[in-house]
Amino acid sequence: MKILGVVLACAAAAGCTTTVTATPVAVGDVRSTDAPRSTSTKPTATSTPRPYAIETPKLEITGAATPAGTKLKFGAQAVIPAFSQYAKGNLGYTVTVQSVKAPDADIDQLRLTDEDKAKLRGKNFFFVHSVIENLDGVNFADYQGPIFIAGTKSGGWPGSLLGIGEMSVTGCEDVGFAPKDFTTKGAKYTTCTLFFGVASDPITKVSFVKEPYSTEDRQSVTWRN
Repeated sequence: MKILGVVLACAAAAGCTTTVTATPVAVGDVRSTDAPRSTSTKPTATSTPRPYAIETPKLEITGAATPAGTKLKFGAQAVIPAFSQYAKGNLGYTVTVQSVKAPDADIDQLRLTDEDKAKLRGKNFFFVHSVIENLDGVNFADYQGPIFIAGTKSGGWPGSLLGIGEMSVTGCEDVGFAPKDFTTKGAKYTTCTLFFGVASDPITKVSFVKEPYSTEDRQSVTWRN
């Protein structure tokens, strides 16, 4: 059974207060006591070569890849170098953001204490939707999805779920790994990253910070309003 602790990070002007978690975490995060989502490779047929099952390849921002530091509008596609355990190549990322009032029914289905559920009521869910496209037609089966940092209108950060398995609510399905048939050029799948906040301080930017990019502003790819 998952027990999540909730921490909501909002700008002071928005009037939010930080909740207390049973397990200490960074402000703005949500953590459960379950084992984190594994970063190990998933079992697959042994007949398929897996050159990157153990060794991590070097990814380079060259050719068609979107340069580090690029700023895009929400809805525009970035070309991101990536790898699965089978191959490396380029993926297309199209990112959009949606803000909805957090339904009580969705809050209730989260494995939270009653106290933490009460603190979420009246807040908003922020959905970061990603459409991921196989641009090179290489075997990206089981590719492990994006790592994003989000920023809000006030210059702060929304609350988030910290890598504790797949967390989905109505309208936001967290797909941890690409499907098995994500192997052909033009193939696409969608996933969603869930954040929390207040309606008056929505997400206004989302940065892709997974290798070969990083958390530094000039080394990430960022989508904005």
